[in-house]
Amino acid sequence: MRAGLPVPAGWVVEQGTDAADAAVSLVRALQGCPCVVVRSAFAVEDGPAASQAGAFDSVLDVDARDATAMSAAIERVRASAGARAVGRLDVLVQRQVDARVAGVAFTESDHEDDLVEWVEGLSDRLLSGREVGRSWELPKLRPEDLWGGPRSVDPAQRRLQILLRGVRRVFGHTDLDVEWADDGRRVYLVQVRPVTAAPVRDEWFTVANHREILPELPSEAMTSVLAHAAPELYGWYRRHDPDLPKGRLFLEVFCGRPRINLGLLVDTVRILGLPTRLVTDSIGGGPGTGPQPQPLRWGRALRRAPTLLRLLRSQRGAERAARAAERRFEAILAALGPEPELTAIGDALASVYVDLVHAMFALTAAMSGPLALLRRLGTIEVHGASHRTVTTRMWEELEDVRPALTADDREACAAGFQPRSDRGVAALAAWISRWGHRGVFESDVARPRFSEDPTPVLRALATPPGPRGARPRPTLSSYCTRPLWWVARGPLAARERLRDGAMRAFARLREAALLRAQRLVELGRIEDGSSIWSVDISVWRDLESGQGLGAARIAEGVAAREEVRALRLMDVFRRRSPIEPVDEGPPGTASRRLRGLGLTRGAFEGEVVVLGEPTELLPDGVEPSRVVLVAPAIDIGWVPILTTVGGLVVEIGGELSHGSILVREVGLPAVTNVSGALAMLRTGDRVRIDGATGQVERLRGADAEDPATPDEPGEAPGTAQR
Repeated sequence: MRAGLPVPAGWVVEQGTDAADAAVSLVRALQGCPCVVVRSAFAVEDGPAASQAGAFDSVLDVDARDATAMSAAIERVRASAGARAVGRLDVLVQRQVDARVAGVAFTESDHEDDLVEWVEGLSDRLLSGREVGRSWELPKLRPEDLWGGPRSVDPAQRRLQILLRGVRRVFGHTDLDVEWADDGRRVYLVQVRPVTAAPVRDEWFTVANHREILPELPSEAMTSVLAHAAPELYGWYRRHDPDLPKGRLFLEVFCGRPRINLGLLVDTVRILGLPTRLVTDSIGGGPGTGPQPQPLRWGRALRRAPTLLRLLRSQRGAERAARAAERRFEAILAALGPEPELTAIGDALASVYVDLVHAMFALTAAMSGPLALLRRLGTIEVHGASHRTVTTRMWEELEDVRPALTADDREACAAGFQPRSDRGVAALAAWISRWGHRGVFESDVARPRFSEDPTPVLRALATPPGPRGARPRPTLSSYCTRPLWWVARGPLAARERLRDGAMRAFARLREAALLRAQRLVELGRIEDGSSIWSVDISVWRDLESGQGLGAARIAEGVAAREEVRALRLMDVFRRRSPIEPVDEGPPGTASRRLRGLGLTRGAFEGEVVVLGEPTELLPDGVEPSRVVLVAPAIDIGWVPILTTVGGLVVEIGGELSHGSILVREVGLPAVTNVSGALAMLRTGDRVRIDGATGQVERLRGADAEDPATPDEPGEAPGTAQR
């Protein structure tokens, strides 16, 4: 209140004060106030590492004119401490806001939107998980925003935006859980606590350039390499501004497919004050898809001018950075030694990928602006026709192989065999010696290089070259735009050299991995060396520690991979977007899928146990760690059982309720707000839950002969698409 925030007036009943005496004093002080809320203000509440949200009682609608009711409420709140609270047990009495709408808002330093859940009236049912609220994503107002910043049109939302800006001004730009109430004229701050377990945001993701450089479903090994590297990928941006988001991943994996966090990139340019079209137009999210476009904000751009200047300098030094990355590739390879283990090879692959992506960021930024202008001016084709990069030379030199081939050579190449003539063999060998480290979908290290499998090259040589159009003639406009081309061509050529160097490193690492795998075959730890590409690189560590990788485990992984292959991802999608099979197959074969809100990113498969309240016991003979608990709603009373089960499905509850906060703190794979869960799931069913996507998949019924979905609908209606 001293800082100017709108807090309902209140009084503290200190520990040791007689409740009856305090009630009499409060009735005199509260003249004209119809009712109050009596709530705990205990010393142990809401620390930075753990929340006591919902652990102690709050009493609403206490008649401010009734000393007996006031005294009883104070005693009830004190008694709720039980044996859990230590230290002071003060009680807070506040004027109760006559709220039209109320709720909770999470303002987090890593996100440019505040996540809000609200209900009409008071928020007690929302916070207890007994009612599912509606949600807003409110753009943050920053002090440097000129002309008011990105304010909402709705008056209640606008008031809340201003309140949350004030909360950040007082408490710092940190992660805060804010309870609020709005009486239609003014929004009040009811409580602030640290965010101890952040919600999983429904962020936007894009395939971006992965569609070009990776197969539709990359190998398990390569996907795990990218996941291993993900925490470091965004580090390039944070080197230029340490205040940029710290805890969000640049890349995440969905259904075995790595996807780029479009929401993170959009938030980055929003923080810098730049228009979000700079990202969405180039990486994904065109009209009608992706995050809502945000305009240039001069106040933020001026505030972040030092960061923008550092980014500009990095663009000017992008070619030097690319050459430095190529030198690091060689250093990484040299550090491995002559016979590296798979563990070291996996780490080296991740390091090469991180250096590649960081250098690519600078190169792409350096050339994207000039190339966009050249494209708009219509001269990019003229300039590009005369430009030669490493990739251009690779294919031009392949064309030079053609004259050395006889008709018999071309016939052999068409069948996938080497040329028959000595001249043809020599010409192809020369090309392979120079370019054999490249390959189809070469960014997946599991894919063979041309030196191992030249079949695509041979078939290209057997096919007559396509017609080539005449090179565009220079025009007056092309002469005038040459300075722009000179700016772009250096980074463009450097990018192709960098990629070639990275693929050369990948080829050497692939060769080293296969040699090591063959050694593991000799040691009896695996049956087939190529099976290393079918497992996560964490399994490589197990192999090196002496564990074996049997055929059954490989077969299980391959079967799971084929199941994932049948799923379809949109090019641009939100975390909770539906993921459907490409081909549903005949009726009755698709597994039942329910949807809700994922609370944690973990996935878990286990046996369902449906409980109506936490006092009920798990069935005899059930191993708790393999149980997926299905509950109507959860609060503090469920904590003991939550710490024993492996997964959780909740029928009613928002992601910001007290129970949801507790689940995130425990780190339990969980999905909440799963409409119809109690009716559709039975004790004994086997399900798989995915906290990242909010999906609950019923694998089989409680009766082993009952398939997942013979004559049952495929998806629960009315689930919460946010």
